[in-house]
Amino acid sequence: MMQRRAFLAAGASLAAASATPGFAAPVLSADNFGLTLEQARRRNGWIEIDAAAFEANIDAVRAVIGSVRLCAVMKADAYGNGVALLMPSILKKQIGELAIASNDEARVARRLGYRGRLVRVRAATAAEMEDGAPFAVEELIGNPDAAAHLQALAKKSGRRRWPVHLALNSGGMSRNGIELSSDYGKADARAVLGFDRLGIKGAMTHYPSEEEADILGQLHRYLEDLAWLRSRGLSTDGVLRHTANSFATLKHRETWLDMVRVGGLLYGDPGSVAVDTYRPTMAIKSRIAAINHYPVGQTVNYDRTYRLERESWLANIPLGYSDGYRRGFSHANRPEFPAEGRNRTQVLIRGRRFPVVGRVTMNTMMVDVTEGRDLTRLGDEVVLFGAQGGERITQAEFEANSSAYGPEMLAVLGATLPRVLGA
Repeated sequence: MMQRRAFLAAGASLAAASATPGFAAPVLSADNFGLTLEQARRRNGWIEIDAAAFEANIDAVRAVIGSVRLCAVMKADAYGNGVALLMPSILKKQIGELAIASNDEARVARRLGYRGRLVRVRAATAAEMEDGAPFAVEELIGNPDAAAHLQALAKKSGRRRWPVHLALNSGGMSRNGIELSSDYGKADARAVLGFDRLGIKGAMTHYPSEEEADILGQLHRYLEDLAWLRSRGLSTDGVLRHTANSFATLKHRETWLDMVRVGGLLYGDPGSVAVDTYRPTMAIKSRIAAINHYPVGQTVNYDRTYRLERESWLANIPLGYSDGYRRGFSHANRPEFPAEGRNRTQVLIRGRRFPVVGRVTMNTMMVDVTEGRDLTRLGDEVVLFGAQGGERITQAEFEANSSAYGPEMLAVLGATLPRVLGA
C-alpha cells in the first residue's frame, strides 16, 4: 500500500514549482486578536472553526481508547485551527495532556487557564527551553547536550527536577531520538541518565510509516529499548510510555501503552484510515468580488493556460497564493500545460460545485459560474474547503488537486487567514 505522504511526495513536481513559501510561526493571541465572526466575514478570506466537531472528535477518540490517556496534539497552532479558539473545548473535555511545539502555544494554553501537562514534541533550542520554563513545558530530550543544558538551568533556577521526556529512535525517525542499537547511542543514554536534575516523566518514540509490520516491529524495539534503560538504572515508575499517533491509535491497539498522541483525528483527518466518524473542524471561505461575461476563445489569467470553450460568466474570488491557497490548485485546459490539466479543483457557491479555471494568482482566482449564472450574486459566500448545503470539499480533494499534504496546506492557511469560531 502506498502511503498518502509517499504518494503526495511522488506527485510533487508541480507543487515544488508552485509551492507557497514557508511562513514563520506568528505570535499567537490568547484572545484571537479580538476578531469576531462578523468582522472576519467582511474580509477577502477567512477560516471558520467548528468547536462542536472538535469536541465530538475528542469523544470519538475516547470511545476507542477507553481509560488510556489522550494527549491532544496542538502543534502548529492546533494544525492551523488556533489553540486559542479550541482551548475552551480542551478545558471542557478535561484533556490532561497537550502536545505543543512552540512556547507561544504553551503561553496561550496557560493564559486561558490550562493546568494540565504540556509536552513539547520536537527538539527545542536552548533559548526555547529557558523561555518555556514559566509555562512548565516538559521538554523532549534525545542527547546529552540538551540534557546538560537543562541540568544547568535547573541548578541556576533552583529547581530540584526539570521534567523531560526521553526521545528514543526506536521508531526510526532519526530526528531527535537516542539510537540504542549503537554503542554511541548507548553511551548517550547512560550520560542522559546520569543528570540528577532531570525528572523523566515519559519515554516516547514516533512511527515514520503506516505499514503494519513496520509499526509492530518498531514497537517491539521500543519495548526492548525501555528494558535496556531499566537495566541501566531508569526507574519507569510513573514514566509515561507513549508511541501511538493517530494512525496507530486507530489501527494498532498494542501501541497505546499509557498514552496516545492524537493530532489529525481531532481535526477531522483520519489519514489513510477509511472511517467517517471524525468531522472536519475547518472551513475556508471567501466571497465573490465580481462576475464578468467573456466570449468564447478568450483566455484566463497568466500564461493563457485556460481558453474558454463557450461564452462564460467568470466569478472573481479575491484570494490567492499570498493567502495560502496554492498555485497548485490552478486548472488548465490547453495541452501545453498537462500538469495543471489534471487538476479538477472546485469550490462551493450556494451549495453547488463550480470549477476553478486558469492560474491561481497572488491575490485572485477565477471560477466558472456559467452553469449557475442565474443563482450566483456579487458577495455570495464561496467555500474552498469545507461544507455548504449538502456538498463538501474534502481533504482528499484538496490533496489530489494540489499534490500536497493536507495538514501542510491547512497549517499555512491557518497562519495567514483570520480565524474565528463558526456560528
